[in-house]
Amino acid sequence: MPETATGPQVPRRVAKRKGTTRERTGCLTCRQRKKRCDLGYPVCTHCVRLNYKCKWEEPRPLVQENTLSTEQVSNQPVNAPFRLSQVPDPILFWVDDHSDNTSRSSRRHFLRYYAQTFTHMLTTNIENNSFLSVFLPMAMHDSALLNALIAWSSSHLSLRDPAFHQVAMQNRGMAMRDLRLSLESSPKNAETNLAITLVLCSMESIMADNDRAWYLHLMGAAGIISSQICMDMAPDETDFSNILQSFEDAHTGRWLLRNFAYHDILMAVALDREPLLPSYHFVQLDEGPVADSYFGLASEIMTILYLIASLNGKIKSMHDGDMDLIYANASQSDAYNNFHPHMAPKPSISEINTTFTSLELRLREWVCPPSNDESLILLAESYRSSALLYLYRVMRRGFPSVEESLSHKTAQEVATVVTNIDKMPTRSLPECTLLFPLFLAGGEASKETHIKSIRHKMLDMIESRRFRNVEVALSVLEKLWRLNLERKTTHTTKGPVDWLDIILQDGIILSLT
Repeated sequence: MPETATGPQVPRRVAKRKGTTRERTGCLTCRQRKKRCDLGYPVCTHCVRLNYKCKWEEPRPLVQENTLSTEQVSNQPVNAPFRLSQVPDPILFWVDDHSDNTSRSSRRHFLRYYAQTFTHMLTTNIENNSFLSVFLPMAMHDSALLNALIAWSSSHLSLRDPAFHQVAMQNRGMAMRDLRLSLESSPKNAETNLAITLVLCSMESIMADNDRAWYLHLMGAAGIISSQICMDMAPDETDFSNILQSFEDAHTGRWLLRNFAYHDILMAVALDREPLLPSYHFVQLDEGPVADSYFGLASEIMTILYLIASLNGKIKSMHDGDMDLIYANASQSDAYNNFHPHMAPKPSISEINTTFTSLELRLREWVCPPSNDESLILLAESYRSSALLYLYRVMRRGFPSVEESLSHKTAQEVATVVTNIDKMPTRSLPECTLLFPLFLAGGEASKETHIKSIRHKMLDMIESRRFRNVEVALSVLEKLWRLNLERKTTHTTKGPVDWLDIILQDGIILSLT
């Protein structure tokens, strides 16, 4: 090689572009495992053989939906439900280092994300978004509740960006410490302690890192509420409106109690047990229809769901084999024993049958309160159908001989839920609480078209909300659909698999909130 005055020339290294071996046309599961997919839809051969969740990428639009011009935004209908895709990603507002969770600037960003998330999900016909109008004003006067909101915000951010995982864990630890200190120093402060507990219950539910954590927080909330009730009185004699005297503000107290009732009643359905408290009283504290942040206009449906769950507990007590395997110790809590005495007389078959007929008629004749927001009406109707599906499940347990006669009614309600969710505006606020009717309908669905619609909606919720409890619920349904399809194709004499069998076998403490 020729040399110059400055020394020998070194040949320039040309970096060769490396090819990629990742499969770009198969399911996301095979692409992540770097395996060639056989393109079997909806479940490919590899995922069936290895019992993996087979995920597929949704079709992408040609133009980004969030690139709306000012003129386009101004031309949107006033009552049109808000879509998250119409605003910038809140993560883009983050400017601090992800590992910092103590500076004022970082805490402000977490609160900004919390407020921005719920503000953008607010629909025009819910006059009061209680996640903002209740929690934030209270947090301005209580550092423990403020830290709980920051923990919720950072935890949700960690679901969208793994870089927030460490700071989220730190904030969750601080929130738990503050809750313990608040319970020790101010045990009679029901308003603040209940608010903190419910925020942490919601946080642990969407994180699903520890299935039992959200349930323990719910039991803690039940203990806080029951401590405000005179235990010398019988449940039927207790004036539950007196509990509001423990709160500094009646509006705050009513929403916190409805918040607890929502989680308690849906917990009873998901975990196949009785509610922790007579929660239907808390739903009825408001006069007139209230568009609640959780269940919209379906307050009457929540009351009926409570009654069905209580009836389910009575039917379970009539059988020798109690299915409450995971929660054997939960019934030992003071709150539970006070309102669910084990020595209560068992109902007769005729009494149960009369109750079934009465509850079904009550659901059939229920009329949704009027609203200008069609999505709220669709949500309420979906809850009505899911309540009927739950009632038929309980009826099959009490009277197995009626299963065949109920199959047609069950199929009708599944079709109604699917129709309602297909009409629901994509990524509107009421869509956040569709998990309960989606799961109940998915647990009874047998038609491929219904299963496909339910799967598509839940996958979209996972993509937009990033709630892990939705992922857990969908994994239970996917296993249920796969096992029932195998039994159907192999013509086995065994009956269909039930989702309750799956969560008991796998030890899943399912959250449908």
